Amino acid sequence: MSKEKKFIDQYSEAIVLSTLGTPLLPSVKMAQAALETGWGRSTVGEAKNLFGIKASGSFSPYWKGNAITASTKENYGDGNISIVDKFRAYSSIQDSIKDHSHLLLTLSRYARVRDAQTPEEQAKALQSCGYATDPGYANKLINIIKQYNLETLDEKKSYEIF
Repeated sequence: MSKEKKFIDQYSEAIVLSTLGTPLLPSVKMAQAALETGWGRSTVGEAKNLFGIKASGSFSPYWKGNAITASTKENYGDGNISIVDKFRAYSSIQDSIKDHSHLLLTLSRYARVRDAQTPEEQAKALQSCGYATDPGYANKLINIIKQYNLETLDEKKSYEIF
């Protein structure tokens, strides 16, 4: 079994469940987790952070302020540069998954993500709302969704079948 298939199988249920009753699409959430971690190779060290969420902003029911320092690449218009930053650290992967949903559902800057109806629209909204500095972020998410047929997760959400 490929590392991609293992990753999808490992996190599908938690990701779908974290989107129930919300406008968030599990296909996009899974693609983000895959992209941000390199299919599980990195969860920002031992932080159990599947989504590369920086350690800033308000605490949530799932993040109480713990953080780790790690290097990352950012793009501010002049190409990729390496920086060192603080990332949220979680007590469990489930807390990371839930906190990601909480972030997208509560911050006003992500209103366009919540309004988007398709995986492509949500991916583009994430990029335009500033989730990541990579100018190719939305296209990378869309390619992962299509290549690994992640729309099936959206169908599971509709039927709540696992």
